[in-house]
Amino acid sequence: MKFKYLALPLMICSATVSAEEYTSISEANYSEAEKSFGDVDQFDIGTTYYFAPKETMGPLKEFEYINKTSNLFAGYSYQDYDGDADILAVGGEYFAANGLVVGGSVADFEGDNRYRASVGYLFSPNFLLSLESEKWEDRDADYFVNASYNHQLSGNDYIGFSFSTDDNFDSRTLSSKFFKELGGETWFTANASYTANDDFEDIWLVGTEYYFSKATSIFANYNKEETLGLGVSHFFNRNIAGNIAYTTNSDTDVDTFLLGVTVQL
Repeated sequence: MKFKYLALPLMICSATVSAEEYTSISEANYSEAEKSFGDVDQFDIGTTYYFAPKETMGPLKEFEYINKTSNLFAGYSYQDYDGDADILAVGGEYFAANGLVVGGSVADFEGDNRYRASVGYLFSPNFLLSLESEKWEDRDADYFVNASYNHQLSGNDYIGFSFSTDDNFDSRTLSSKFFKELGGETWFTANASYTANDDFEDIWLVGTEYYFSKATSIFANYNKEETLGLGVSHFFNRNIAGNIAYTTNSDTDVDTFLLGVTVQL
């Protein structure tokens, strides 16, 4: 009997040690798109700082479906084709102890500013509902309703759902992600999204990722425009990862190559 009581805390300790914690996640990506009218080079860099540690779900780049940690973020994007174009954005979220959630961001698109503000409520750790406004300079504001629900399965496994619509219900997006541990420190994810729009054609996307270990994974995705994406991600240590991705579309004859670096501290 003593052995049984001693084994339980040891098992709990082992499960705790396997998870990593981070307070900042930064990414830098370079991509080159080979289009019929020429190559388009793009550089993206972004960082998010969390005011409390974020715990991994096993793989070093997998975290909880619904973020519940206050944060600040910033991003910059530069595109080079027939003239330069860049985008700068900053923002953040605050999660109060009583469940109230507020957020905001501002982005500069070549002198055309976009402002976003949101307020929501975390009804439970697994259900978040928010209202969001988006305002471009010299234009009327648009309003959206967003909802996210996480259904926890055994252990860290889950299936999550998110839904977003504008105030006129003209555009509706439903997305989902499934996360499952397969055993032997391997994991599997599947994701899908579908957008129905009264003014445009509906669009959809499906994707999957397989983790050979908590550090290494391969992924693939495919969308309605018949664009196929393939890639690999690998953490060289607990803090630094490299990413390689390739997308192709036979109809538009566009191929895109991407190299990326992720730093988690």
